[in-house]
Amino acid sequence: MADKEPVTEGMLRVRLGLHDTHYADGLIPAATIMRLFADCQSEVSIRMDGVDGYMAAYEKSEFLKPIYAGDYLEIRAKLIGQGNRSRRFAMEALRCLATKELGGGLSGGTIFDPPELVARATLVCVKPRT
Repeated sequence: MADKEPVTEGMLRVRLGLHDTHYADGLIPAATIMRLFADCQSEVSIRMDGVDGYMAAYEKSEFLKPIYAGDYLEIRAKLIGQGNRSRRFAMEALRCLATKELGGGLSGGTIFDPPELVARATLVCVKPRT
């Protein structure tokens, strides 16, 4: 039986809603993206060795384009380094689809193919001592 390749990448896709914001016009705050980055990193870490760890730092967070309630985002995490207890992940948020109201309760949207990069960061987490 062949050994499985270690899990070092993860992805989640979400549709942002009005519950994700408190700004006018449905603008999504950067904190929402950072929460999604942490959620995605947690899944990868748990798959790697059973524990998600503690958030230690965000390095070089960049928010490149505004995002709004109704947008569909793909969040990607990729392990780029690790020490004895620390892990460093490259994070990306990509807009796959932007919705718009068409009236009469209908919505449409713009599909981004390839998805457009809207935010990126390096996230550092630390595994607890065992």
